[in-house]
Amino acid sequence: MRAPRASVIIPTWNGRDMLVHALRALQAQTFADFETIVVDNGSTDGTADLLATSFPHVRLVPLPENLGFAAAVNIGICAAIGDVLVLMNNDTEPAADWLGELVAALDAHPDVGSCAARMLDYRDPRVIDSAGLQLGLFASNIGEGQPDGPAYSEPRRIFGACGGAAAYRRTALQQAGLFDASFFAYCEDVDLGARLQLAGWNCLYVPTAVITHLGSATSDRIPEFRFYLLMRNSITVFLRYASRSRLLCWTPLVLAWPFVRCIIDRQRPTVALRAVRHALRQLPDIRQRRREIGRTRRIDVAAFNALLAHPLTRAGRKPALPPRPLPPAEHAAVAARAAS
Repeated sequence: MRAPRASVIIPTWNGRDMLVHALRALQAQTFADFETIVVDNGSTDGTADLLATSFPHVRLVPLPENLGFAAAVNIGICAAIGDVLVLMNNDTEPAADWLGELVAALDAHPDVGSCAARMLDYRDPRVIDSAGLQLGLFASNIGEGQPDGPAYSEPRRIFGACGGAAAYRRTALQQAGLFDASFFAYCEDVDLGARLQLAGWNCLYVPTAVITHLGSATSDRIPEFRFYLLMRNSITVFLRYASRSRLLCWTPLVLAWPFVRCIIDRQRPTVALRAVRHALRQLPDIRQRRREIGRTRRIDVAAFNALLAHPLTRAGRKPALPPRPLPPAEHAAVAARAAS
């Protein structure tokens, strides 16, 4: 039996009702050469029974407990057999041609290791949820909260893809590695995006791959843990990949930011303190990783630093260093295919 071209991997945790909509939207895809894998992070809401009765074609990978987004996705990737590995959150609904557009984009660009979808806000599809990832002092979604429009209709090379709706080339992951399970959730896609870039793989924003995203539908149930993970992981990514000049100039602000955010987000200061303390405990590992990057990277330091946004770039703002537009010949080819 021939292996499917793509594998769609959906991690879930007690998201049965949302998962139904995601799977029905996948059934309506115009591109049909794919398998669907649901990695269940120890759900207790009847997810397994739902799949057995209503979606028997879906391959279920049950986990005994919630291992987090990153570990669940890695397990799904190891179980997958497609050459194109596609991640999709359980609170998303893709347009009918979403998957086909992602696969076609990878086929058209051999230098591209990952593709970012055009994610729209489920509550208001006129608003961008993510047009890919940018990395200043902290990571943020390009265009988040901004009105959709011409600015988000052009394919561009960007820093990385949001893991809620992204496609990866298997050979790229074999070279750069899988998600870092120590993140548990949040910023694991930024970390992988950085490693892919350092390994010489570009990331392409594919505006024709449209998907709506409810956003934080799972993590809103655990707001304190979500805040802790966001702060700890954001500091970790900064310390791993910031240039020496950024480290010297901005580390005090990065370490102070969780305490500012705990006021904004109405979280206990002890949670911010725990996040900072746990991030700093990783310093020996971070130093080792930075040395490894220096030995194994396939692009020079200047080229990687050019991918980074201005240090103060925030979510919803245009990057200070805008994503690189495609060369005219490539752009014309993508535009012609989108119009056909």
